[in-house]
Amino acid sequence: MLNENESTAFPRLTESELDCLAKLGTRKQLRDGDVLFEDGQRDYSFFAIESGEVVVTEATSGVDQTVATHGPGEFTGDVTMLTGRPAVVTARARGDVQVIEITSCTIRHTLSEVPELSDKLLAAFQVRRKLLEESDFLGIRVIGHANCKELLRLREFFYKNKVPHTFQDVAESVGQQALQEVGMTSEQTPVIVCSRHVESQPSLAKVAECLGISREIREDLYDVLILGAGPAGLAAAVYGASEGLKTLVVDRMGPGGQAGQSSKIENYMGFPAGLPGTELANLGFLQAMKFGAEFTAPVEVRSMQCMDDGNHLVTLCTGQTVRTRTVLIATGASYRRLPIEHCDRLEGAGVYYSATSVEARLCRDSTAIVVGGGNSAGQAAMYLSRHASSVKMLLRGDDLRKSMSDYLANRIEKTDAIEVLFNTEIQALGGEQQLEQVVIGNSSSGDQQAVACSGVFIFVGAKPHTDWLPEGVALDDHGFVLTGPAIRGRGEWMLEREPCELETTCPGVFAAGDVRSGTTKRCAFATGDGALAITCVHQYLSRDA
Repeated sequence: MLNENESTAFPRLTESELDCLAKLGTRKQLRDGDVLFEDGQRDYSFFAIESGEVVVTEATSGVDQTVATHGPGEFTGDVTMLTGRPAVVTARARGDVQVIEITSCTIRHTLSEVPELSDKLLAAFQVRRKLLEESDFLGIRVIGHANCKELLRLREFFYKNKVPHTFQDVAESVGQQALQEVGMTSEQTPVIVCSRHVESQPSLAKVAECLGISREIREDLYDVLILGAGPAGLAAAVYGASEGLKTLVVDRMGPGGQAGQSSKIENYMGFPAGLPGTELANLGFLQAMKFGAEFTAPVEVRSMQCMDDGNHLVTLCTGQTVRTRTVLIATGASYRRLPIEHCDRLEGAGVYYSATSVEARLCRDSTAIVVGGGNSAGQAAMYLSRHASSVKMLLRGDDLRKSMSDYLANRIEKTDAIEVLFNTEIQALGGEQQLEQVVIGNSSSGDQQAVACSGVFIFVGAKPHTDWLPEGVALDDHGFVLTGPAIRGRGEWMLEREPCELETTCPGVFAAGDVRSGTTKRCAFATGDGALAITCVHQYLSRDA
């Protein structure tokens, strides 16, 4: 008997649902061993089985293993049907099989247009991927040194883009054996192994292209280009695409933004038990894809200009250009480096700006130091306390609740593994190849203490990602984007009409989320900002029509 997860992952279609699918696709007769789709294939079709069996296998370990067997009334596919990424499994006919084949474009359209069928398919797709990841499926194997900056960046990219992967540390026997198997040396790491394909020291751009995350951008005129896939950008993508706007989202890493770096978000409405930031981001990402939004990463903007026809031309780091009627700046903010010697040198080798499973693993059975007093710092301290032997939380002031939610402060105070040190800052960082020691000092007493430490997690001084913006977009004294009421009466606003609530000094260019001046740095606020941004886009386009 199937458990709840398995029954959701492998439901049977009703006769009426099969009839609905038959109208959308083509019936095909398959022979034993015929391949429906294979690992690495892009834009592969969806198949509903009418008779016979289809066997799904994966070979990330080098040997074919059966993942599932679909019988009459069942169907193939997982979340890659939404994202347009290559298949991670192979499907073959067992015996004579009759199927209904529906192209990838048609099935994605069906998911947004036929809600009764969509709910069953979407739930199955998501749970199938979860079950696959919880199995012996290795996904992409990443082989290298745990504290290698390039490797950590690869793992962050996989983590944010929900790419199944397994890390094999060359400091351990399993990693050394993996290197020997693929004919590589320690000097050639990081190495990624995707099925039977091996790549040494790959660039993020090359990895993204291979995985189908980075795509050629069409030469169409978009209604809205969203720069950044944090909560604000993803919310805007969901509302924009669902309301018929031709929507493109680009990001320098992947979905999530600052929220994607949070180990757990507990004060987001509708999730009383809380959920990891990356899971919230992935749900928003899949929702946007369901409605037809397009996405590409890793991409950064090089320039933006307003053309004579009133549209905007945005040039990306890849050399590609995007023509769009409106632009939403949702590039967010990131935590600043501490003004301490060696801080930049040790980034990725003991100094981190997020606390996910990738970084927490490196602090196992050692001391971790968290710098900052906001909710992100608090959640990081709680998460790290389950991995590190002890956590020291450093605050410049003497009030834990000044910038932190009361529920979280209470929890920290009751956690024995966390020590909160008030009026305390880092004085020095020590270590050659990786962080080994931190000197902390109390500003009130003047006392200093050297702490053996494998990880410092910094959550202070958010810096907006606005360095690339043209002069036509006005910023406040701290570099955040001015919008709506804040730009009224300024010399940069040249139009007679009032600017929209989130409109910048450049007409048709909007800003939302942490990058916008005067916002509350909360996930729910950013999500609301993203939704409001699409209202502003509609208002602008209706005036322009």
